[in-house]
Amino acid sequence: MRFLTKEGVIVLENEYSKVKVNNEMDFCSVTEPKVKTTLEKAFMKARVSYFLRWEKPGFLSKMFGGGKDRVVFCINSAQLETADEVLKELGDIEGNIKMLRTKSNNMIGF
Repeated sequence: MRFLTKEGVIVLENEYSKVKVNNEMDFCSVTEPKVKTTLEKAFMKARVSYFLRWEKPGFLSKMFGGGKDRVVFCINSAQLETADEVLKELGDIEGNIKMLRTKSNNMIGF
């Protein structure tokens, strides 16, 4: 099937155009920049696909708890085992990482 955009560009639809895959999961979150960098390097070395979602602290968190920005590491659920192994190898920083392991509600590109 062909579509014509308002700019006059022809777009061809293929069998994958209708498929929407959402297999990302919130793996963990960190607040310390050093821990974020260490985890990023370890994921890259192990070839774990990830993206970062930045979350600002809420008003009450800022008032009473210092309120740091939180960075959530979202990974492909098929790489959960590899990501767990990466975290075990890092070991000493694991206390600074909050584990989430929940289905991601990201609406990127949809």
